Amino acid sequence: MSGWIDALEREWGLHVPLAVREWYSIQGAVEWLARHSDNILVSAARLGDPIDGLDYLDGGRLVTETDSQCCWRWVVRLRPPRYDGEPLFDLPEAPPITVDEDPPVWIIDPDRHDPFEKLYADHFSNYVLTSVWTAQAFGKDSFFTDDDRLPRQALDTLRQRYLELPTTYAWAGNQPCDAVYRFTGPARIMIAVRGETALYTFMATDSQQELAKIRAVLDL
Repeated sequence: MSGWIDALEREWGLHVPLAVREWYSIQGAVEWLARHSDNILVSAARLGDPIDGLDYLDGGRLVTETDSQCCWRWVVRLRPPRYDGEPLFDLPEAPPITVDEDPPVWIIDPDRHDPFEKLYADHFSNYVLTSVWTAQAFGKDSFFTDDDRLPRQALDTLRQRYLELPTTYAWAGNQPCDAVYRFTGPARIMIAVRGETALYTFMATDSQQELAKIRAVLDL
């Protein structure tokens, strides 16, 4: 897999961050996530290829994923190669000046006429960890609820009882959000939040007692 990235770097004169290279070097990892995700994952062989006629790499963006409804694309900002011409389309923020080997991940509006980016994950490794965890965490037996008031102390209480995973931002699978919080331990919990509202809450546990405790914390 690393051969594709080597070729990409040679052809474009770019540096692909080590966290990105590590993820794409794991045999079958991207393919596994593609099978367990509703989104469209970019394979190692297609990294840097134009998408829907747009050459994102020309603007210093490496696309890794597209939402199934084509609302957003997940990108890593790279320093674009030196060239005399103008990039295919303008983007609102400049690529990084210095190299970050575990860079942030952004979501970008696919509409070339209205480019817009929002921070999705603080680090690429967080993006991978939360994507894989979410794909594994919930099944048919999960408890789901949506559009509930989030009690003020609920997140702090969950942090005391469970291991908190990295937070992601801006996009909650099918709608905008402020943040998505994930907790793991005796139960697996994912809460997408906007303001004081839990846009959705997923919970999975083998213990009905544990489920009852979580519901009490969340006032469900």
